[in-house]
Amino acid sequence: MRVFELAAWLGSDFEGAGEREIRGVAALDAAGEDDLSFAAGRKALDAAASSKAGCLLVPVAFENTHGRTVIRVADPRGAFARAVARFHPPVPPTPGVHPTAVLGNDVVLGEGVSVGPRATIADGTRVGSGTSIGAGAALGRNVTVGSGGLIHANVTVYDGVTIGHRVVLHSGCVLGADGFGFVFERDHYEKFPQVGRLELGDDVEIGANTTVDRAALGVTSIGHGVKLDNLVHIGHNCRIGNHVVIAAQTGLSGGVIVEDYAVIGGQVGIGDKARIESRATLGSGCGVLTSKIVRGGQVVWGTPARPLREYLAQLAHMARLPALAREVAELKKRLNERGI
Repeated sequence: MRVFELAAWLGSDFEGAGEREIRGVAALDAAGEDDLSFAAGRKALDAAASSKAGCLLVPVAFENTHGRTVIRVADPRGAFARAVARFHPPVPPTPGVHPTAVLGNDVVLGEGVSVGPRATIADGTRVGSGTSIGAGAALGRNVTVGSGGLIHANVTVYDGVTIGHRVVLHSGCVLGADGFGFVFERDHYEKFPQVGRLELGDDVEIGANTTVDRAALGVTSIGHGVKLDNLVHIGHNCRIGNHVVIAAQTGLSGGVIVEDYAVIGGQVGIGDKARIESRATLGSGCGVLTSKIVRGGQVVWGTPARPLREYLAQLAHMARLPALAREVAELKKRLNERGI
């Protein structure tokens, strides 16, 4: 693809060698003369002058003092992501059911569905058109899967789970397992039956070995556009709003509510029935106590989670403790010398 064609496809303006052929994409420091790269942020923009990339995606205000071939875009990283998908389109699955796959009674497969080796689909399950089900995946009874989805190898979906359109499930994730619900009776724990449901919206992506539990009663819900990283756990009866992002090794206890566009970093722990309001940001490693409310738009850090400014101030105070201890020791010494 030539530079001017790529610019037109991105709906942007270019400068420089518009006829140059771009054959691939690469990082700024590894790109060659026929590669596309991008520069966003001060360090990357400073390094752009020495990059060998044939074409750069740069911010609209970029000062092209070196006469580079560039395409000006509002969001270089986002435009680059689109370009990567253009140069590396996904390989479409071959429609059909592999001979080793096992399908139960009353299974309905839409047009163009692909079912891989040793996959199992239990009674009453419906799979929308164009969805691909990988090798060894297991779909329980009365599962509903929308169209255009991609279920990778060895995914497990329990009975009755509803999955929206264009959902991507990576290997090893488990949807609809029982929530962690037990009642202490006299000297032992009795299991609280987990008879609720799990519903996923459209355009959800769930990472490898992530688990989302069904509700004890009612529904665990994952909204449209939610992205869950690898090794995330969503407990029973959680409600995740639209376009929420949660990074790896984060765990949500039962009944947590996360509202639209919240961002949750890695290794975050959230207690029962906490509420994370819209567009809040939880820094990596922070802990949110049971029933705590993180207000909309707020950035919190630490354990217990508190506003970022407060957290940083406390860190600064803690850093001064050794010097303060020395000062106190010196004062004690002087007082002792004076017999006070």
